[in-house]
Amino acid sequence: MDSPIWPAQLDHFRIDAPDPAALADFYCDAIGYEAIDLPGGALLLQGAGRRLVFGKGEAHGRPYVAYRLASQQQLADVRRYLESQGVPILPNPSPVFSDDAVAVRDPDGWVTVYGIGRADLPSLKAANGRPPLSLPGRLQHFVVATNNLPRMIDFYESALGFRPSDYVLMDSADRSSKHVAFWRTDSEHHSFAAFGASSVRHDHHAYETTGWMDIRDWADHFANLEVRIWWGPGRHGAGNNLFFMVEDPLGDKIEISAEIETMPRDMAPRWWPMDGRAVNLWGAGWARD
Repeated sequence: MDSPIWPAQLDHFRIDAPDPAALADFYCDAIGYEAIDLPGGALLLQGAGRRLVFGKGEAHGRPYVAYRLASQQQLADVRRYLESQGVPILPNPSPVFSDDAVAVRDPDGWVTVYGIGRADLPSLKAANGRPPLSLPGRLQHFVVATNNLPRMIDFYESALGFRPSDYVLMDSADRSSKHVAFWRTDSEHHSFAAFGASSVRHDHHAYETTGWMDIRDWADHFANLEVRIWWGPGRHGAGNNLFFMVEDPLGDKIEISAEIETMPRDMAPRWWPMDGRAVNLWGAGWARD
């Protein structure tokens, strides 16, 4: 049975920090967000096509990642599907989604939420000429590191029905030696990915722009803030998208992307050798430990 999670788009995720207000100030200045107080002390950061939730907690934790569904009918279908797969359903942790959203926990402990946005959230203020709020950058994908990749692959593909787009192999002659997996929940190459590493942690999140000139404008914006490019510019092999990355004050990676590949639902995954080309066709890769 095809998973009714397709199509789903990454809507938001929560970032915890010891001082969430200070970290939110960086994201408002650097990425282009407006911060709104939520009940319980959390902050909702909103921009054009992007939003995050900030809360108080230990740095580098990620309490949940939330995917937006298209309708109440799709949400009901997702709930029934997850129940039929024997996946335990958790209460909705997101104040951005309606209360009937469903949440599940993967083998590494990451919580993903599937739901519909609340209609009573405040809208962005109408204004023009407010860089970087005026810079396009839709929240597009979220990536983790894992020391448990086989179980993560089984959960996301067998239990949730995410579609694999690309795998990177430690041994190109052995397809069981997967070291990286990219998954899509709609036609865009990946909304989620997992890299084999020595521990479970956040890897990066990405904002999709409209083209190369947006990449330039974002880079100029970061330069004006004296935020140095951490990696790139380059072009990923898996996904074929242009990119560069910067770091936030906690050291978490933020990617600016353009031209991400689209793939139909029935397209089979591709296989890459672990020679660096899957992560950067132009130059050096980012070697996770």
